[in-house]
Amino acid sequence: VYHTTTNHLGLALLDKNYQMLPGYDIVIEVDTQVGLKRNMTPGDSLSVTFMDYRLFVINGEIYLHINADTVIMTRLILKAKGFGNDDEMHDKFTAEDQAFKLNNLFGGDQLEVTLAHQFNTLWTDEGVHGKNFAIFSVPNTSHPDNPASIYAEIHITPNHQVQQIVPERFEHISLQRVFERVWKKGTRKSRNLNLDIANRRSMITVGNVTKSDIAPLASFSTVDEHRFPGKSAPFKESAHGGSCCVSFSVDDINLGGTRNNHHESLLVGIAHTKITWKPWYIKSHIPQKEKDLVPHSQYVSFFYAFDPRPPFQIRARSGYFCLGHAPETFDDTLQPEEGGVFNPHSVLTRNRPLLQYNVTFDCPQMHYISTFIEKAGDPTSTVIGYGLNDCTPRLVEVEKEEIARLLFPDPMDMVLEMLQ
Repeated sequence: VYHTTTNHLGLALLDKNYQMLPGYDIVIEVDTQVGLKRNMTPGDSLSVTFMDYRLFVINGEIYLHINADTVIMTRLILKAKGFGNDDEMHDKFTAEDQAFKLNNLFGGDQLEVTLAHQFNTLWTDEGVHGKNFAIFSVPNTSHPDNPASIYAEIHITPNHQVQQIVPERFEHISLQRVFERVWKKGTRKSRNLNLDIANRRSMITVGNVTKSDIAPLASFSTVDEHRFPGKSAPFKESAHGGSCCVSFSVDDINLGGTRNNHHESLLVGIAHTKITWKPWYIKSHIPQKEKDLVPHSQYVSFFYAFDPRPPFQIRARSGYFCLGHAPETFDDTLQPEEGGVFNPHSVLTRNRPLLQYNVTFDCPQMHYISTFIEKAGDPTSTVIGYGLNDCTPRLVEVEKEEIARLLFPDPMDMVLEMLQ
């Protein structure tokens, strides 16, 4: 249930220790400034215009990715105030294809954010249900001096589905075509939403969606697969972003195990899936002790590695894992191994941990990964950024060796336990 129609965008520049640079953290209300805010009338149920802001750095440019009716994108220009040429920047959004300076709602004494153009919409066969597409690039092999080709991950499992895109080019489509994507094709419906300004700007795609063969089995099993085999498995087989991608060289991949039989570099991403809703969760005639055996409303993640060329075949995927809570504190002081600033709301993320088969796991109800990059200045490590229960953020460093070990484990390292 939403209590507002607005989700604000927060941006900050960090130093190498992940501390915010003073004056370079801001909060922006985007939808109103670009004329896309969902217009409400008395009696309408509240629904936000934009959700799930994510940034992707492609070809040296910063792209803002947002979930709306489906995925919309634009390019961001960040600069320190007082530097650069403002001649081509505008203070009001008077044309869809001109750069436009955004006003800061809070903060940003030193930071200026500009949209390069109005949002373009990435329509796929998913229609209105498309969301959380991870964006990545691969070098242009036929023209090495040209910018890398840009791709959007539509699905990750069971088949890896990828679409090549041109984020800054679009074609205008009719409102009827928008409606046919939002509703069943051919139905005569209409609406008056500001968001359709962006929906009509259909992002240019190149070729058809590539679809790989079915992904291999997970590299290790988790307790849910033992307790709930086959069709009774609680987590959905299909998964999507997540965040992608970090390049793993042959040496990076072989470092994590002892087999040393991988001969090509791979791209690695992180996907998430969640519990499949079952109607009997709310049925009173089902004993509570039976309901308690099966997890409810939880997210889990996994790593996956795929070829860096079409059809982007997935070569390995890990078993499920969760990223945990910030360490507990009793005096509002962070433990030595935890950087940053103490967040008093972190305690709220410990409600409803993952519970299955009468075992409680130290996993938040939701952890959503929005960042996965190679660590600046250290090609042996990665940085993962994630949110807990849509409440608090966290950054963690994970060595490439550990990720490779999860994707390509040595069978001799696997631990077998008898199930009681």
